[in-house]
Amino acid sequence: MAAGLDALLHVGGRRTWENPELPSLNRVPPHATLVPFPSPELAVTLDRSRSKWFAPLDGDWDFRLVERPEEGPRALGAARGWHTVPVPGLWTMQGFAAPQYTNVVMPFAEPPPTVPERNPTGIYRRRFTVPRGWRRRRVVLHFGGAEGALYVLVNGEPVGLAKDSRTPAEFDVTELVRHGEPNELVAVVLQWSDASFVEDQDQWWHAGLSREVYLTSGRVPDVFVRADMQGTVSVEAAGALEARLVDAKGRTVFDGPFEPERRVGSPRLWSAEDPALYTLVLTTEEESVACCVGFRSVEVRDRRLLVNGRPVQIQGVNRHDHDDLRGRAVTRELMESDARLMKRFNVNAVRTCHYPNDPYWLDLCDRYGLYAIDEANVESHAYYDDLCRDARYTNAFVERMRNMVERDKNHPSVILWSLGNESGYGPNHDAAAGWLRARDPSRPLHYEGAIRGNWYGGRRVTDVICPMYVDVEAIEAWADESDDPRPIVLCEYSHAMGNSNGGLADYFAAFERHDALQGGFIWEWIDHGIRRTDGHGREYWAYGGDFGDTPNDANFCADGLVWPDRTPHPALNELKFLAQPVGVEALGGGRFRIRNRQDFAGLERFRGSWELTVEGEPVRSGRLPALRDGLEVGLDLDGGGPGERFVTFRFFLRQATEWAPGGHEVAWQQLELPSRGRRRPARSSARPPDVDRDSGRLRELGEVLVEGPRLQLWRAPTDNDGLRLLPERGGGVLGRWLELGLDRLEHRLEAVDVRVGAVEVVHRASGRGNRDDAIHRQVYRRLSSGGVLVENEVHVGPDLRDLPRVGVVLVLAPGLERLEWFGRGPWENYPDRLASTVVARFRSTVADQYVPYILPQEHGHRGDVRRLSLTGEDRDGIEVEGRPAIGFSVSHFAAGDLYAARHTCDLEPRPEIVLSLDHAQRGLGTASCGPDTSARHRLLASSYRFDYVLRPAAR
Repeated sequence: MAAGLDALLHVGGRRTWENPELPSLNRVPPHATLVPFPSPELAVTLDRSRSKWFAPLDGDWDFRLVERPEEGPRALGAARGWHTVPVPGLWTMQGFAAPQYTNVVMPFAEPPPTVPERNPTGIYRRRFTVPRGWRRRRVVLHFGGAEGALYVLVNGEPVGLAKDSRTPAEFDVTELVRHGEPNELVAVVLQWSDASFVEDQDQWWHAGLSREVYLTSGRVPDVFVRADMQGTVSVEAAGALEARLVDAKGRTVFDGPFEPERRVGSPRLWSAEDPALYTLVLTTEEESVACCVGFRSVEVRDRRLLVNGRPVQIQGVNRHDHDDLRGRAVTRELMESDARLMKRFNVNAVRTCHYPNDPYWLDLCDRYGLYAIDEANVESHAYYDDLCRDARYTNAFVERMRNMVERDKNHPSVILWSLGNESGYGPNHDAAAGWLRARDPSRPLHYEGAIRGNWYGGRRVTDVICPMYVDVEAIEAWADESDDPRPIVLCEYSHAMGNSNGGLADYFAAFERHDALQGGFIWEWIDHGIRRTDGHGREYWAYGGDFGDTPNDANFCADGLVWPDRTPHPALNELKFLAQPVGVEALGGGRFRIRNRQDFAGLERFRGSWELTVEGEPVRSGRLPALRDGLEVGLDLDGGGPGERFVTFRFFLRQATEWAPGGHEVAWQQLELPSRGRRRPARSSARPPDVDRDSGRLRELGEVLVEGPRLQLWRAPTDNDGLRLLPERGGGVLGRWLELGLDRLEHRLEAVDVRVGAVEVVHRASGRGNRDDAIHRQVYRRLSSGGVLVENEVHVGPDLRDLPRVGVVLVLAPGLERLEWFGRGPWENYPDRLASTVVARFRSTVADQYVPYILPQEHGHRGDVRRLSLTGEDRDGIEVEGRPAIGFSVSHFAAGDLYAARHTCDLEPRPEIVLSLDHAQRGLGTASCGPDTSARHRLLASSYRFDYVLRPAAR
């Protein structure tokens, strides 16, 4: 046993884990995912559990961890020190070692291809029995993926090695297994190898057996199926004698002797909107195999990416494999959850960043309808311009591309192949692209590194221009001025770190305006937090540095549209709205036109309704007739009293699908109607309100108002305002805000002036001892109808531009938990992220306004609010009326609490309530990695005026 392992660890006198010219040894050539069945009737089910020639090896394995590969041979023979672990699983998530998060830098200092002498080496061991009936058949051992360099022994004999951690490593063990008695399988995983330098993706570093392990016994080496939009089916399959094609309803399309090419009349075409799948069964003398087939064609022509001859709009996300308890050892159930959630939020495409995901993920993309960019497991970010030109790594670049393409070539969901990510551009990419274009000319290629710095370049390796994190102005200028025949598909944009995705509507508007701009992939789908529990039993999600890992990139891995438990961030609603399949336009006179925003499917699968509201109250509603593109409807929108009027359209699935139940809402749109005479505002009273002349504190509302209103210019910084855990990176506006002292404003009372019917209170405020930084003048006027009108003037010094917010903060007595508002909602919204909201009346609680971003930060803002109230179960409260509207957020946390916290578990709710009333807030943007908010969403003025009314509210 020891000699067998040593023979794999050292080949030709060299350490194989530091030998990039040897990316694998004795592997079965890569091929499509196939399971042999004893009959075509079983094969057509695609249920591998019904095959007698499939034997899973997942479950409990023996495991031990040593510090160095050289210790492995001796450790194999030790009787003690073994533990039991589940496979698939990662020892970095099972308590044997800690994960480490880096974005660009390697986790160690050694240059390629050398790695640290202390190189954690995991030894997995289990026994298995070859199933009966396999004695005269080929036996293949399959590892779906191993995080690290994989070395395999069977019955003490060396089998082979593989370094591509995210495509299968298969080995023919026919001559090594013993039939009728137990066999011993050993898998040794080295965490670090020469391959680590080309797997330097922006994610956690893990180690272990991350994907399934099984045995198969089949004789069909591979199948390659091409089915185009004209109905031509081309098949490469050695040994096939019979071929049968059935549709989704089980009806036979053809059945007979195998022919390498057939023609199907008027096939139902596959697209993300109508993922029509057929099943092809091929039979040899001894067995049958099957795979799904989708009729579709992909090409790039005249600055358009075409699927089935039509341009498609990519409404995509980037997706890593991640589970907050299992790391990258994701389950099928979790993948299904991702696919369903994407479809429910109108996502139509996914980029498998930055490696081929588990093949079951592509099964789901085929089935549910998601376009896929399948990306090779190549990223050398820390050595960006080096390894792509290093001849020692040429084999690795080409092999990794080949591993992916051969595995995934039959998936109709794959519409582009990607050569990898952030690895520069050099001869190794040209070599990989050359092989790929010859092997599969039916799909275009994608590679961002080839056009970085020159969008006109890289034509040998990319058929689309696929930049990352560019602003709207840049892509629109290119669309207007360029004569490049390739379209733009943004491979990464709208960085979703924390409270983010500001300006997403601007990108979608640009996509609508320019044919050559065909959408893109938001970075990214999921926050990569790892679930932990603090000393008080409170759960939180950990990020880089929380495991003592150095170097690390802190919370830069918390940059998804969903939390690690798949709860959607508020921003995902913005994407859903912008990507929705139905639109409505007003024609005037109560008439509206329904628009189909899909590329292929009709509107028959949806039903629609409408509702008229006046001052936020429903007045009339009804159902829309059967939907079709261009349908015009006339609605009776009379009725209701004076006030603001809106009509809101909503659209739902008629019937259940694989990804959502019937009645699931797919789209909505609110349109403003002409208002009818609004109520006149109340007049001022001659008696001034009650204000403490020594402190300037408003006493009119009694015990409800504990403190304030006080000028507020600060917000708990978002990740886009500045990476506060990574200050060395610079960028963002946070550093300048801190220099200005906005986080520590001190207010000094300048004057209290009592007039007829009013009291004027003037404060100066600064966080750096400059009395001219901010002047806040408040005029309180008692209203005859009750309540106090508060007129505000804020003047800021010349240094105070591009502020976080301008408004006031009030501290209210405990117990006012009931929240109602008439304004934008239901979810949080900001000036550059509000397209998905509607104006209505909403009810909630103060506690439910908290949005638990992994790094606590600004959250919960609602804009364009006409009125809001806070009351308690056993006490009266407060009502705020905007004049005409105001923004607000309400919380049990002050901005300082959020800024001081590093995790959600660090926050201790205050019993009192912090109410922020905002005249304006800075937009969110995406400056954590990409463009900042646009100038129109920044607070650049020297003075601001705003009014609101405070009055008691009955419980």
